[in-house]
Amino acid sequence: MFEVFRQNVKEYLKNNKMTYYQLGLKSDLAEGTIKCFMSGANDSRRVAERIADALGKKIIYSNGKYQLVETEMTK
Repeated sequence: MFEVFRQNVKEYLKNNKMTYYQLGLKSDLAEGTIKCFMSGANDSRRVAERIADALGKKIIYSNGKYQLVETEMTK
């Protein structure tokens, strides 16, 4: 369900030279929580929304998959 979202996040982090630890600081989530989510061990929409917010993006559900997209403010 979150496969595309996870790929979007990984790509964003790589392009911005950002670690899970740094994402945790921005999202106010524990690094372990992010690692569990990113590995697929956790499919929490709440975690996904906090990650998206921390990246200045929004999360949408389309065709059975969640995706990370630009917000109007980041365009």
